[in-house]
Amino acid sequence: MPIFLLDGDLICGGKTVYQLPTYITDEEIKWGNHNFETRGYNHNFDNCFNLGQDERGFALNDSSIPAYYKVLPLGLPALIAEAEKRMETAETDAQKTYYESVIMTNTAAIKLMARYEEMVRTMEANESDETRKGELHQIAENMAQLQKGAPKTFWQACQLMYFIQFLIWVEGGYLIPLGRTDQILYPYYQKDIESGKITKDFAFEILEAFFMKLNYEVDRTHGEDIKINSDTGQSITIGGVDPITGDDVSNELTMMILDAKCDMRVTDPKVHLRVNQNTPESIWKKAAYLNSLGMGFPTYENDDAIIPAFMNHPEYTLEDARDYAASGCWEMTIQGRSFNRNLGGVCCLRCLEWALNDGQYFLGVPNADTAQGLIDDRYGIRTGYPEWFDTYEKLFNAFKVQMKHTIDMTSSYLNRAMISPSPFYSSMMEDCMELGRDFDAYGVRYTETDFQLASLSNCADALYVIRKLVYEDKEYTLREFTDILKNDWAGHENLRQRILNDFPRFGNDIPEVDSIANEIVQYYIQEVTKHRNPDGQTYRARVTSATSYVYGSQILGASADGRHAREFYSDNLSPMMGADKNGPTAIVKSCGEIDFSHCAGGAVLDMKFHPSALKSEEGRDKFIALLKTYFKLGGMQTQINVLDNKVLVDAKKHPENYRDLIVRIWGFSTYFVEIPEKFQDHIIARSTLAF
Repeated sequence: MPIFLLDGDLICGGKTVYQLPTYITDEEIKWGNHNFETRGYNHNFDNCFNLGQDERGFALNDSSIPAYYKVLPLGLPALIAEAEKRMETAETDAQKTYYESVIMTNTAAIKLMARYEEMVRTMEANESDETRKGELHQIAENMAQLQKGAPKTFWQACQLMYFIQFLIWVEGGYLIPLGRTDQILYPYYQKDIESGKITKDFAFEILEAFFMKLNYEVDRTHGEDIKINSDTGQSITIGGVDPITGDDVSNELTMMILDAKCDMRVTDPKVHLRVNQNTPESIWKKAAYLNSLGMGFPTYENDDAIIPAFMNHPEYTLEDARDYAASGCWEMTIQGRSFNRNLGGVCCLRCLEWALNDGQYFLGVPNADTAQGLIDDRYGIRTGYPEWFDTYEKLFNAFKVQMKHTIDMTSSYLNRAMISPSPFYSSMMEDCMELGRDFDAYGVRYTETDFQLASLSNCADALYVIRKLVYEDKEYTLREFTDILKNDWAGHENLRQRILNDFPRFGNDIPEVDSIANEIVQYYIQEVTKHRNPDGQTYRARVTSATSYVYGSQILGASADGRHAREFYSDNLSPMMGADKNGPTAIVKSCGEIDFSHCAGGAVLDMKFHPSALKSEEGRDKFIALLKTYFKLGGMQTQINVLDNKVLVDAKKHPENYRDLIVRIWGFSTYFVEIPEKFQDHIIARSTLAF
């Protein structure tokens, strides 16, 4: 594996091997899971885009936060010693094999550190600039210390954290978050500052050097259909509460991380700020200023809603719930103790389309030549023809049957997935070492299997339209209206415009529509949490759309909310583009009408503001007040874009002038000119808010 250190680097490491050789025997292939096929049934129906697959049918590991809070105080040599000791008393061959793998991979990491130390000492000997020579000397000393034991300084702690991070990627993991970084690194920072070992300015330089290393790999991310620059999952979580006392623990490093992100126009790490009733006002103000710079940072996580949602699941303890952090995009997980899997997708519009069309897509079976898992000639279940639904309640029941069918089939399918062993990655987790079990043997404390709910606002709008036009005003029969949708509004543009312009829509604080959205969410939660994953733990509900608002929309016909066939639908929890006409306060009030108390996976609201809205301190104060209002109403998470459409349109025409233009897409920030045009268009189409 080639190694390198660029001019000015203060941190060693970086991927130079992007796919380890696979040594898969014929015997392994024989006992693999050959039914696990991500390109057929799963790819089109379940929308489980994050699973991956090797020759054995094994899914990849991702989205789980290493226990950096445990590993940094120990160091890799102590992990090896622990594995050696546990191997002596291992009761099964599987445990012995696991400990051998842990020893092998961590020993390889230390050998790589030795290679870096040797290279840097050679660079030091040849360096003529005294300042750089001193930096190289300390970099080499850092690598020497980490081969012997735990980090002793802030610099060494950052170095070890990054070294582990990139090696997990090399092993085959992806979407690797870093956890509660301000809490993990603060003891080292505090000790060095108090002892005079470093100045605050140099600590800031080290922090930025660490962050810059995380940006070396943003162009080499995961996936096939959804490969997009900066989709690395390298999220850090700051702020929040103490796991034991529940007191706010924002500290000096919390502010320094926000300052570093203000100073650096780069995408990684993605910053998530945990807030609560006791979050200092200075943190709120700095975060709002960072938002005003237009990079999509930070995403806000509401402790006062998220921790109780964890506690509504039977598996979690209060101490662990208080120690949650953001996973790859915005998934809520317990750092160091959870195997987090971002899996099944439930598209509300798809369920409604199947309810109107007896389990079939309006546009026919997607990718029919490769489709697998159909029931006769359809993915949905037969629930009847439009003539059968002589009341709105019967149609809504058919919609719920299609949603239940989706959840049942998806969870059954996912529970057959097999997981790839990852001994280095799993050795960084709690419980795996104690139990002698890797991810594939469910060695972690919590196995989190999350469903996602997409197109919620579109579906609420559509159901309201159908209830009004068909069942209340009786302007059309359900068959007539369904035929209009099947024909993509041909000959009925006036009706479509009437729906778009005159009908109530979600996001405008209109109870008649908001209540439909809440009813959908409650039924979704009910059905998701009935299921258990292979570890016997409860499936979790989340209201997010990930990529489906672009990719998933391409297989759907027209919908009753006025959407054309194959047009985008709304992202995450947000109102449909252009539907929110009453301003940001009405948006948060609509979303606040939904009960998220059992959504342990989270629920994300996206909002896009014009730069003028947050340019002044007065505007930012209004922005802070809006977020606080939303969180008092029970909102869980929100991510913010601050963008000018004129700039975005010009960036499409002249990308060479906007290389550093950063936007927030489904769950991460990335460079606008590097993303597919469909995602660019979706961002432009979103409503631009002001106060």
